[in-house]
Amino acid sequence: MKNSPKNKMNKAIYGLSLMLVWISLSGCIQSNAATTENDVAMSTPPQKRITDNTLKVVNAAFYQTFVLGEWRYKGARNLGGKINAYIQIPAPLEMSKEVQKSYLRTAICPSSAHSKMWDEIGGTPLSIHIYTHKQKHSLYVDCKNPLMAG
Repeated sequence: MKNSPKNKMNKAIYGLSLMLVWISLSGCIQSNAATTENDVAMSTPPQKRITDNTLKVVNAAFYQTFVLGEWRYKGARNLGGKINAYIQIPAPLEMSKEVQKSYLRTAICPSSAHSKMWDEIGGTPLSIHIYTHKQKHSLYVDCKNPLMAG
């Protein structure tokens, strides 16, 4: 009875049904992945390519700010499609990390007065890092482009 024609037919129907379910699920997963990628592409602002000129414009905006005083601007770098600007400070700040971050956002992140710089970088993320001895031990904040809505 194990290999009866009826049993073989049931196995074939079961196998065919299972294959159709698998194909349907695969199509749904691929469709969802394509939709998700399009949604992400539409929701993120377009990013400009970070060129040497872009970094020069960012550097020019910051060098002006740190000509006097003990804080030293050490330049901007493109790391993973993000602009990272580094400022060396003589000693750690005597305030909590959250207060330091708030200070960096309000006092150090470039304002809308730096429109040439913000126009140049567009939607590219800009982070300000402060450190005392080693850049890899920096405290940083992400600056928002005041010229972009949102």
